[in-house]
Amino acid sequence: MAMRKASLPLPAHSTLAPRSSPSSLTSSVCQRCLRYFGTTPAPLAGHNKWSKTKHIKAVTDKKKMSERTAFTKLIATCSRMYGEDVKFHPQLANTIAAATKASVPKALVEAAIARGQGRSATGAQLETMTFEALMPPNIALIADIETDNKTRTLHDLKFVVKKGGGVVGSTAFYFSRRGRAIFKPKEGGPTLSDVLEEAIEHDGAEDVEELPDGGFLAWTQPPSLMAITEALSSKFGLEVLESDIIWAPNEDNRVSVDSQQSAETLDALFSSLREYPEVKAMFANIRQGTIADDEWDKVESHIDV
Repeated sequence: MAMRKASLPLPAHSTLAPRSSPSSLTSSVCQRCLRYFGTTPAPLAGHNKWSKTKHIKAVTDKKKMSERTAFTKLIATCSRMYGEDVKFHPQLANTIAAATKASVPKALVEAAIARGQGRSATGAQLETMTFEALMPPNIALIADIETDNKTRTLHDLKFVVKKGGGVVGSTAFYFSRRGRAIFKPKEGGPTLSDVLEEAIEHDGAEDVEELPDGGFLAWTQPPSLMAITEALSSKFGLEVLESDIIWAPNEDNRVSVDSQQSAETLDALFSSLREYPEVKAMFANIRQGTIADDEWDKVESHIDV
């Protein structure tokens, strides 16, 4: 019987080991194992210059928007009370000058003057409407709208509320309609007793409060607002900061905002609604709960009560 000689495998480093061709090497490497390596570390979110810049820009833009809203509201009030001709009404002229100095665009100033006269910037007559919505769990929202196209405006605002997790529904019963006039502090001006004594001489006056900055807040019945505002302004030489009929939330229906998530949701919703110039004023039946002051300030800055 012929004997078979066993052959031992050659070590990999042996010079006798057969060499593989380049093509055989390529075919024997798993393509999934191929990797590209780089020495540049991946950027971390929140730790680069652009993310910081975006954050700072967002804060600055929000502050600028808040200032513009305050100026345009004041200009509209002055236009409604004193007329649109700045030559005859120094208070309107001074307010426009202050807004221009604060870089409020001319288009917004002109639109505010026109709105005070009941028309849009294009000259179209404005119609008033009330927009009502509910946010979970029981937060009621109501806004005064002035628009030249009710159908379009209602469609746009409904979309914003739905996107924010709310529904459109009746909320007026959560509020009471009241007149409110706010007067700027005046050095050497009248005392609270002086203003209150003058106010009660007029039918429709309800109350007068002294504000922390030294100004005054007068509450009236809606039909008497303009007469009492003009009477107090003329009597004591007080500058009017606001004079509007508002939706004051009923105390027994107020809802506390207790979580940061709720505050952020409301902040986002209110910010989106405020982007529409048709929204003249916005009110909600909320109050500060257990959330921090800075979180509450973000929410409160959007509403008019």
